[in-house]
Amino acid sequence: MIAWVATYRLQLRGGVDLDAARGRLEAIKALGASHLYLSPPFTAAPGSSHGYDVTDPTRIDPVLGGEDAFARLAEAARAAGMGLVIDIVPNHMAFTPESPWLADVLRFGRESEFAHVFDIDWERGPIHFPALDGTVQSVFAQGHIAMAGTGENPQLAVYERRFPLALTPLARALASGVSALDGESLDALMAQQHWSLGDWRESAQAIVHRRFFNITDLIGVRQEDEAVFARSHALVIELVRSGQVQGVRVDHVDGLALPGEYLARLRAALDAAGGSAVPIWAEKIVKQGEDLVPSWPIEGMTGYELAAEVTRLLTCRDGLAAMREAAAGAEPEDYAQEVLKVRAMLLDEVFVPEMERVAQAARRALGKDGHEARGLREAIAALARHWPVYRSYSADGESPEPWLEVALDGAADEDVPGPALAAVADLVRKPKDAEAKAFVQRFEQLTGALTAKSEEDTVFFRKVSYLPLCEVGAEPELTPIGTARFAKAMEARAALTPMALNALSTHDTKRSADARAALIALSYRGAFAGRLYAAAREAARKRGLPEACGLYAVQLATMMEGQDDAAARITDHVAKALREGKVLSSHEAPDARMEQRVAKLALDILGGMASPVQCNESEEARHAALFHDCVLVQAALQILCPGIPDIYQGTEMLSVTLTDPDNRRTYPLEVPADGLSARKYGLVRDLLALRASDPELFTHGTFAMEEGKGRWQIERRLAGRLCRVSFPAPGAAKGAAMWALAVETRDAP
Repeated sequence: MIAWVATYRLQLRGGVDLDAARGRLEAIKALGASHLYLSPPFTAAPGSSHGYDVTDPTRIDPVLGGEDAFARLAEAARAAGMGLVIDIVPNHMAFTPESPWLADVLRFGRESEFAHVFDIDWERGPIHFPALDGTVQSVFAQGHIAMAGTGENPQLAVYERRFPLALTPLARALASGVSALDGESLDALMAQQHWSLGDWRESAQAIVHRRFFNITDLIGVRQEDEAVFARSHALVIELVRSGQVQGVRVDHVDGLALPGEYLARLRAALDAAGGSAVPIWAEKIVKQGEDLVPSWPIEGMTGYELAAEVTRLLTCRDGLAAMREAAAGAEPEDYAQEVLKVRAMLLDEVFVPEMERVAQAARRALGKDGHEARGLREAIAALARHWPVYRSYSADGESPEPWLEVALDGAADEDVPGPALAAVADLVRKPKDAEAKAFVQRFEQLTGALTAKSEEDTVFFRKVSYLPLCEVGAEPELTPIGTARFAKAMEARAALTPMALNALSTHDTKRSADARAALIALSYRGAFAGRLYAAAREAARKRGLPEACGLYAVQLATMMEGQDDAAARITDHVAKALREGKVLSSHEAPDARMEQRVAKLALDILGGMASPVQCNESEEARHAALFHDCVLVQAALQILCPGIPDIYQGTEMLSVTLTDPDNRRTYPLEVPADGLSARKYGLVRDLLALRASDPELFTHGTFAMEEGKGRWQIERRLAGRLCRVSFPAPGAAKGAAMWALAVETRDAP
């Protein structure tokens, strides 16, 4: 068995296939990682840039080289003494006719052998694709809808996609050319289908499938059905059985109807395949005061919680207070109230189909004791708006307390019918039958999506006084912590989830660890940061922009100083950030001119043409030294803290990236000879070698941390063995030349 030292996360696609991954094994091995960790390798939608839009989970994507290339990679990893970890996507698949399973459902409807795979509300109408830029007839008149295929395989060509048609006489006649397609026959043809088309601007509320968040192009999969689980996990289980895969990461476990039941089923299936030693990690975001469900049979989470604690540890308390004071009035003052406002908007405008399904399930569960429909919807919406964590697991048999009481307290302040609120709360508290359980499943799936979209995908782009805390796993209003509190959190981590993944940068982080480090460094210069913020607000105001744009622009410029392709990357990022914030622009109605104006402000600040505050050489040197310290301290903590270090591609060197797709960009393969990148690489390599010298100590040893004389010291201890590592605290080294690691290993009582 290969000892767990560290995983190295590699993003497939974008020019990286499985053979290319094999070509990087030597460098990853030289760094010191024990396992290569791959993004989803399964067949995905044509042109997929990430692989989370799976079309066939039973095949390795031919675009990546297929099963043969995967086998070559697994064999090469084995020969190098390494293992493979793969990312699996049980919650959803691509909502596209290119998916063979969904294509069969589109053709045969409920009679399809795959009909039970997908989470579809058949009672509400045909499977709906809001994919047109107009009505069916107007798009047909423009020449974008036509017959395709043959009489035996009739299809409707819509733009570049081909939709399978039900095998009706009309479809066969039109496809074989016996009849010609015109407006009248098109209407008749569409009336015979198990699916429908509509204008993307107006018909999204007609969808009948469960989505991933609000992404209509992804359809939920019913993993609560054992047959669906077996079918969709056949390849994963075979890869474990054949010894090609040694670890599994589960994407978005909170989207599933029954996450606990699913994880238990996965654990049992891997055990039965000879994979009892194969770890399972679940992508799960916990809020402050929330713990991972202890009954879940997994090694732990994927690291968001560690990244948040590291950011809080490194951030200077006084400097952050100064930055927040300097931002006052330019951003939402009350984070919780802003979240509530956004959640109300999302429930009214975005999650309309989801709310309808939840309300419908509640009416079924309450039966003859049901309440007036409007009152029931108001009660459900109020509880969802005030739900304090992503979701509960009541349908899985876990208590929803104390989260239910918190939500009830919040809802009690609203004008919501009391009896309806009490009835809904009783269902959530203890579902007593199948109908009640079905409601709770829907409700819990809704709160998870609502929390994600309201906070990390909206308000994190509005509450912008300190971007390092506007991050997955963190919250904008969190406060810094000292070494004692950090040590306590790590002691608990060592005791409860010693093999959780330690990630600081991922494909989902809003900004990479090193990008955050540039702003963390700024927190040690509170007075300067305050002047910088004030000047940035003034610069935005002079350009007729909201002052929050100045705050965002100056932080963006600080992060991107000296980066390649900064202009294009900043321009792209600003467009996404403004659309996510949903105030000045949006994905549905983008304001290109506003996006360009804000991007220009950031670029002008970066280029010195709108420099809010002039820096002298000593100030620049001070910031560079602090940035250097924060980059190295973060890297050291990632490797020394309890858990398995998960090194995201390229982050063994200096890596400043922004929100996706920027964080999936290609990274340099050559290690620089000098500079901070070289220094960081050397630190990561040396500390991984230290872990490799005694993996058991670092995986299962106790954790302690002390602070003194400007240095932080970490101690790991197990069965008479001890390792102490100390390094300068941020700002204490007084320059890169003074930054030094001290390591002591010895036997101890």
